[in-house]
Amino acid sequence: MMVWKVVRRILAVFIRVFVWHPVIGLVVVVLALGAIGLGMGGLNNPQALTTRPSASTVGQLTTSAVAPVTINARSSTPPAPAVDEYIKGMTTFDARLMWDALDQQAITAMTSQGGSQDALQQRLSDAKQNGAHYQDVTFIGDFPLKSGERYQFFVVTRQGFAGPGATDQVFFVFTVGQNGKIVKIE
Repeated sequence: MMVWKVVRRILAVFIRVFVWHPVIGLVVVVLALGAIGLGMGGLNNPQALTTRPSASTVGQLTTSAVAPVTINARSSTPPAPAVDEYIKGMTTFDARLMWDALDQQAITAMTSQGGSQDALQQRLSDAKQNGAHYQDVTFIGDFPLKSGERYQFFVVTRQGFAGPGATDQVFFVFTVGQNGKIVKIE
């Protein structure tokens, strides 16, 4: 009887967090899935790190100089075109594509912190020259906000950014404005 009360209390807390704070809930789900993935072999399983097209593939990003990176989707909603362009620029080391996907608000925020398209291109070129590359891009989901903006969640598997030969996974949360451009990247 006492165990049931504890279980009900824990479930009530989880439900409140997921309903009142959906972004926190989504982050918890992503982290839980990541932990489960690591527990099932994760980064020690070389097959888990390969890019493989599937029925849920959104698109292929290709250039002649860089191996294609497939964007896999775990969402029925496709990513915003500006986010697609940003990801394409990121995986092909093209700062112009990334910069053009940004809303003026994001460009102003970056330039006020000393950023520029040229500085971004230099960092990308340095990473590429040092052997960095992207292995997988997965679109996790899209969440509409009451303001008309959208959150779009991605997990990226890359190699050579955390150190020579080191593979790591990072997440991106893109805030897409009503005009379809990227307002913020976290």
